[in-house]
Amino acid sequence: MIPIRGASTRNGWPWVTLGLIVVNVLIFLYTLRIGPEAALALFWKGGAVPAKLSKVKLITSLTSFWLMATVFISLFLHAGWAHLLGNMWFLWLFGEGLEDDLGHLRYLAFYLFAGFFACLFHVLAASTITAPLIGASGAIAGVMGAYLVRLPQSPIRTLAFWRLRVEIVHIPAFVWLGLWLALQFYGLQQGGPVAWVAHLGGFAIGIFGVTLFAPFSPQPVRVAVNHKPRSRNTPKKRRSPGKRT
Repeated sequence: MIPIRGASTRNGWPWVTLGLIVVNVLIFLYTLRIGPEAALALFWKGGAVPAKLSKVKLITSLTSFWLMATVFISLFLHAGWAHLLGNMWFLWLFGEGLEDDLGHLRYLAFYLFAGFFACLFHVLAASTITAPLIGASGAIAGVMGAYLVRLPQSPIRTLAFWRLRVEIVHIPAFVWLGLWLALQFYGLQQGGPVAWVAHLGGFAIGIFGVTLFAPFSPQPVRVAVNHKPRSRNTPKKRRSPGKRT
């Protein structure tokens, strides 16, 4: 089974999600154009290096400012086609519906918020690693965690291959998100170059942090009406006799 699209939008085009995809693709094409050596130098300069970020001082300086900026720059750098397409695929699957739910500006702010804290989790877990962290997967994991909170029952259109036939079925979002989460825990046990902690940290931030960006919907105010009790000594009002024909 292959998921192909999440919840469709009700309030117009998902401009932020489409814009993020376009920006990521254009930057990746630029890294292909400049060649592998220059692209690698860009990754080392613009990627988030845990060993450097763990030593950032709160004192304002150009060096500290640039190191903090790499947390956001790294969200738009990808090391290969598989890395890029995998991230953009999941961003499209879950970003469209979440943007429609939160609104464009809230969604963009949440995306950057989740990406920042996903990187922070990675830095805390691997503070001595000198290899740069690149890729949008931490922010996208935050989008997925928020999706689980806001749209858990939303149907995900899925290509299903059954008895030599291809069908489109609708599977609840929490099923796909649960499978993805199980894969992250499995990958964490196996290790490897993938920043599994950033994925899990971003997912957790999405679950617990999306309420900070959710649109405020005030509850309707109910007004209690006090009816003045009628005294027992108050005579009942007589009805006027009806007119007979």
